Amino acid sequence: MAKPLDPKAIEAERQTSSRAERREQKRRQMQDEISYNQRGNGVIIPPQKRRELAEEPSKLRVAAYCRVSTQEEQQVGSFDMQIHHFTKRIEANPQWELVEIYQDEGISATTVEKRLGFQEMITDAVDGKIDLILTKSISRFGRNIVDILDNLQTLSALNPPVSVEFETEGITYTGDGRNNLLISLLAALAEMESQQKSEAIKAGIRWRMAEGIYKFSVQNTLGFYRDHFGRLVIEPTEARIVEYIYESCLESATPAEIAAALTEQGIKSPMGNDLWSASTVRSILRNEKYCGDALMQKTYTKDFRTHKSVKNTDLNMYFKENHHTAIIKKEDWIKVQKLLSERHSTAKRATLRRLSNHFVAYRVKDGLFKGYLIMDSRWSFMERQEFMKIVDEAQNTMK
Repeated sequence: MAKPLDPKAIEAERQTSSRAERREQKRRQMQDEISYNQRGNGVIIPPQKRRELAEEPSKLRVAAYCRVSTQEEQQVGSFDMQIHHFTKRIEANPQWELVEIYQDEGISATTVEKRLGFQEMITDAVDGKIDLILTKSISRFGRNIVDILDNLQTLSALNPPVSVEFETEGITYTGDGRNNLLISLLAALAEMESQQKSEAIKAGIRWRMAEGIYKFSVQNTLGFYRDHFGRLVIEPTEARIVEYIYESCLESATPAEIAAALTEQGIKSPMGNDLWSASTVRSILRNEKYCGDALMQKTYTKDFRTHKSVKNTDLNMYFKENHHTAIIKKEDWIKVQKLLSERHSTAKRATLRRLSNHFVAYRVKDGLFKGYLIMDSRWSFMERQEFMKIVDEAQNTMK
């Protein structure tokens, strides 16, 4: 016979089954709601608000450096494109803030002395106004390896350091040592390229000198100027001053007397000064360009880094007779050269006679050389011999 059912057990089992069904039903409902929301049809629950608002990151202060070495039309176009490119690039980046586009137009990069824009940029970086510098290439930044590395070291030693991005090479110098060797090699190549260009330009200039077609500079040369086509033209008012100088010399006036007369008349010197010097007058009187000739390569640039001109005592000079229209007649110019040479020789002889007849020497009063006579270092060997003869004669007379 079957065991009788327990009503309490049946009721407990029924309740348990009911709770399981309800949990299962709730689970299916939740899954349906999740699926519904994932399809974009449900209510979007907004994210929980942050208790603290994060500060916006500060923008990077970015500058750019643009340079071209000449003011030729092609270079000017390149210069404008550099400025436009970097301005647009910096302004397009929301994380960057434009400081300034530093510029040097028509300036050589072999040294930083004349690159005022570059110097201003380095000063602003040292003053903490710049975080990043953009430039087209290492050759734009500089062509002297010492200057390039020194300035990069200055920027990397700042706190915080200022980085430099070389766009063409795809290198960013941060001073951490990773790109030091590569930067040094590229800087050396830039300097070598600058030297090769300098030698090529010099060779071209010397070829034009040899052919007589070189356009020498007439800046600060009284009486001449070059027109828009590069032709040598006489300036009438200044030419009259040159004529006056030569006429005065032919009338036996000295360079010092001519300089004093020009100063008294209020005439400006070739450099625009109120005061004329005898040396300025003498250089005008010696200048062959006033008789229409041209002696070229009187000076030359010895070191491509400094661009400093020195008097030419080593290289060939190039002479072209009747090169251009003269201000002074050739025969008058030759007469002036003879007069200047004669005056120089006469003055030299007079100086020697004066030294021979009147010596001034000082005796050492104290120390190891007490009693010795000091001879003037400017005396020639003959003058020293004559001085010693006079001293010997004086000593013999005293005896």
